[in-house]
Amino acid sequence: MDSPSSDVIVVGAGPVGLMAAGELAGAGIRCTVLERRAEESNLTRAFAVNARTLELLDARGVADELVELGQPVRTVQAFGRVQVDLSGLPSRFPFLLVVPQYHTERVLEERAAALGVQVVRGAEVTGLRQDADGVEVEVRGGDRLRASYLVGADGVRSAVREALGLPFPGRSVLRSVMLADVRLAEEPEDLLSISSTDAGLSFLAPFGDGWYRVIAWDRRRQLPDDAPVTLDEVRDIVRRTRHTDYGMHDARWMSRFHSDERQVERYRAGRVFLAGDAAHVHSPAGGMGMNAGLQDAANLGWKLAAAVHGWAPAWLLDSYDAERHPVGRSVLRISGGLLRMGIMHPAPLRAVRNVAGGLAVRVGPLVARAAASDEGWRSASVRSDAHAT
Repeated sequence: MDSPSSDVIVVGAGPVGLMAAGELAGAGIRCTVLERRAEESNLTRAFAVNARTLELLDARGVADELVELGQPVRTVQAFGRVQVDLSGLPSRFPFLLVVPQYHTERVLEERAAALGVQVVRGAEVTGLRQDADGVEVEVRGGDRLRASYLVGADGVRSAVREALGLPFPGRSVLRSVMLADVRLAEEPEDLLSISSTDAGLSFLAPFGDGWYRVIAWDRRRQLPDDAPVTLDEVRDIVRRTRHTDYGMHDARWMSRFHSDERQVERYRAGRVFLAGDAAHVHSPAGGMGMNAGLQDAANLGWKLAAAVHGWAPAWLLDSYDAERHPVGRSVLRISGGLLRMGIMHPAPLRAVRNVAGGLAVRVGPLVARAAASDEGWRSASVRSDAHAT
């Protein structure tokens, strides 16, 4: 592999790394992206882009293209009791966009490439060291690359974070969560809905092209991450939480994982910065993970560019951690609250509703914040049957 000359090296060619690279290149910074995978990803783990993120992408000229590839959803149905109406958001994008992660990656990679970013695939980072003038990265096979700064956007198992020796405190909160992309013979009445019963939890979202994302959790069946997922297993828990499986068929992708809540103590270590899942990871509830990461990248990009150009005051790079760490902490709190409400047994849930006069008062704002922003950026209309049992 050639050793390209770069001002900034970005590790990770997922959505967050590609966003960061595009920000830097757009500001005239030479940027190289190192990606461990030899081929482009077809993963669809992240599936939702919120209004605030769409506004950021709109300012960069790529939001409309992404909207055309997905399904705008203006109403979220939570736990069968709370309906969150997003159509009143004061935004050009008053909805949650359901779109496969690979579409988001492609749009961001095309933007980065047009700005001159080089993505080097099959480049696994095995170590790094830094000094007062820059950062040197070791790549498997013996190559070494040097740049003024480095951004670690290489996910929950971040090699950059590990090379820095930074702890990733937190815990696992839910095991054996299943993801599946499927076709349905019957369209659900609620296009974006969460259903929770004694059996477990299920969530359905339309991609807009005939495919649906299913997130499912079976309270009675807790298997390790490497246990295969079958379509029959997904059908079963959807049927037990919704009384129908909508004629689910033709799964194109299925996976099982455990849900962690973790956050690194600081997002900056000298000339190295962490963003996205390398810095914070949480439950899929609310679809906030990728959005928070993309907003990390937007916050960091212009600041790093200013530093490379020599325009930045000493405090500017520190402001990335000061501004984004509290947002990551808030995302953990909101997504964690949604998750715990989702896995709560219905009987206690109804009791809380009856005593409190409707749990929707709490659930609605949480769902609205999740769908609209990274930290309660907007509000949305919430309707509920507060006395339902």
